[in-house]
Amino acid sequence: MADTIEFEDLEEINAVDPSNDVVLGYSKSGNKVGLIPLSFVSGAGWCGRRWDMNASTPIGEACGDIDLLREWPSRIGLGCYLVDKNHGRRKLDPSNHYKFATGETAKLDGSMGDYMWGWNAVWYYAWWVDGDYFYEAVSLKPMTGRYNYKIPVASTSALGVAVVDRTNLELVSVINTAAQYRGGNNNADYDGKYNTQLGVAATNLNAATFGDYARKKGDGWEAYWYAHHAAIGILFRVIMGTRNCQTAVNTNKDSNGLYQGGVGAGVTTAPALWGDTVANNGWANYPFLQTSVAVDKGDYTGSVAATVTNGAGTTSTVNVPCFFGLKNFFGYLGRWGRGKLINKTSDGGYDMYVVPKLYSTYSMSSLTGLTKVASGPANATASSYEYITQMSMQNLCMCPTVLGGTSSTYFCDAQYNDKAVSGLRVPSVGGNANNGSNAGLGYLNVNNGVTTANANYGSPLNYRARRLILVSFSAEPRHGGRDRAPRRKTQSTEVPVGPSARQQYQRRKADKNRNDTEVGHRSRHRHEPKRTLSRTVSHPREYLEGVWRLCPGQDASEGREGFLN
Repeated sequence: MADTIEFEDLEEINAVDPSNDVVLGYSKSGNKVGLIPLSFVSGAGWCGRRWDMNASTPIGEACGDIDLLREWPSRIGLGCYLVDKNHGRRKLDPSNHYKFATGETAKLDGSMGDYMWGWNAVWYYAWWVDGDYFYEAVSLKPMTGRYNYKIPVASTSALGVAVVDRTNLELVSVINTAAQYRGGNNNADYDGKYNTQLGVAATNLNAATFGDYARKKGDGWEAYWYAHHAAIGILFRVIMGTRNCQTAVNTNKDSNGLYQGGVGAGVTTAPALWGDTVANNGWANYPFLQTSVAVDKGDYTGSVAATVTNGAGTTSTVNVPCFFGLKNFFGYLGRWGRGKLINKTSDGGYDMYVVPKLYSTYSMSSLTGLTKVASGPANATASSYEYITQMSMQNLCMCPTVLGGTSSTYFCDAQYNDKAVSGLRVPSVGGNANNGSNAGLGYLNVNNGVTTANANYGSPLNYRARRLILVSFSAEPRHGGRDRAPRRKTQSTEVPVGPSARQQYQRRKADKNRNDTEVGHRSRHRHEPKRTLSRTVSHPREYLEGVWRLCPGQDASEGREGFLN
């Protein structure tokens, strides 16, 4: 007869790991007894993907709370909005962006605001290494035992490209064929011709100018800030489950009801109709797609065919990638990255520097005030494309650290490096219409000087919410894991930011009710860390403060990019 254990003999378990530990439970819906992941009942509330670092596949395994992962896009309100200059925002209809979710007509010509893609809830991101696995996780609250990046309500141009108001010299996100919003290099000679610059993206300006034009809109506006680009990459990998955005579209969900597949090659295979000179009936690398493409598809995820005709009358079809309504987020036109600079090193590689506070002013010709967060490799051959196998997410920099992959392994995107041994460079990300399989969310070109202006590069408008609460969260370190780190003390003081006390109370009440519905009971709240209005004042190193803030506990100089795969 087996030994028995009385309940009074059971030891109290003081340390649990919600991501790995299980409890015995009964499923009423499934009418069975079985083991339930502790995260489902503990309120851990994170979901994500993990990659085996010993394998080259770009496909990640779902982990954490699968229900939350399935619902993640709707939980954060992922999709497209009209946002006015004062940050008022209205959700557009998920099936057609020419109307609001309420059914009213939405004007995307600039008269009702900027046409933006983003999320409507604050969320958190963490990455870590455990055993042979690299994890990327997201949550609606800080994840215990992890270093959390707080992501505020934010948006980027739903067009995926830059548009300039030529009258007011402002960066905007509108669909308008008036001369005031002429794209390209604002050449009126092409009006009415096959290569018209009316109704297309603006290019041929340098990164600093795009930033200046965005800031003219007021507080909370910028050009393509590096953290926005990182957030798109994070959301794509977590939701779609792959690092290869060019994977073929798969409209079927997996057995867990999760997205799978990618959004296709995008506008990355068009050199014949795009790169030729105007004399040869081409576009000379200037934009050739109308910004209205795929707008009527709403918050669609997949690929949308678009037809273009060159000067000789030759018609071609290109495929516009869409991710919950975000168009052309890789390929087609490159994007100047704002908020980070590349400093070339003597071995032909480079160091990556970022502005540690969102939308802080900085000089494109100096590293003053910037923080080094990663080091990138030299290509084996100068001025070539080489595929990325490892990527640093330190401070959301999304910087390649190891090369040697292929177009179908690891990150499936390429780095272009001229192997120069000195000088500052502006990062250009995403790739353009003649980059083929090299393009993607991980693509990085470190070849361009800080004042470069190209016919095939822009910098889309970005926005982030203005009124936020700063949250100080001291994460308890895991014991025995590879991501173990010492605790850091924080000191909390009130700061004059965030909504009113009434608004805070209503928000907390709504969050509490939502969490109670998910878990079914409230007992888990008693052990959660207290959230306070605070600033970290005890550690001398710089953090991502305020929004896009690195929660206390991680030293920005503690580069862990060597672990990433």
